[in-house]
Amino acid sequence: MQGSAEKRRRPLAVALAVEALVRAAARSCEVFWTAPVEHGVLATPYGGSDLAGPLIEALRTDPEVVLIVSDGFDNDPPGGADVALRAFKRDLDPKGRVSIVHLNPVFDDVSYAPRVLSPAVPTVGLRDARDLPAALGFARLAAGTASLEEVEAYLQRRAEALLAKEGRGDAE
Repeated sequence: MQGSAEKRRRPLAVALAVEALVRAAARSCEVFWTAPVEHGVLATPYGGSDLAGPLIEALRTDPEVVLIVSDGFDNDPPGGADVALRAFKRDLDPKGRVSIVHLNPVFDDVSYAPRVLSPAVPTVGLRDARDLPAALGFARLAAGTASLEEVEAYLQRRAEALLAKEGRGDAE
């Protein structure tokens, strides 16, 4: 989550912003970091990431929604989060009661797409935390829990609001 030379620690900043937005909007919110920290602003990116451990701890809380903010590199142990996600979806939540979304603030410089953490959950690129509602809409579409019409209607409302804010009138 260190980011590039040009955008140092941007992924970590996006993770902190997502946390702040969710805390403000949700009835309750628990945060699980890959390393112990007193507060998220004190988090520092470091080598290998154990995403499976915090993911399992989050799933033990009986959540409705789990948002994983990660650059998609799960290397301590390699692929641990993928194994945990597949097992959870297959064995403990086959009806998909828990909505799990991987939000990745880092785009691969070759494919120009976010690195997927696991095929068991949708991965959505999130470069700016302000785009969280749209990203979650796309994730719901990818997971099959939202229709294309719902996502299009949301995007239409957002476009109209942006155009109205700029004084351009109706979006067509």
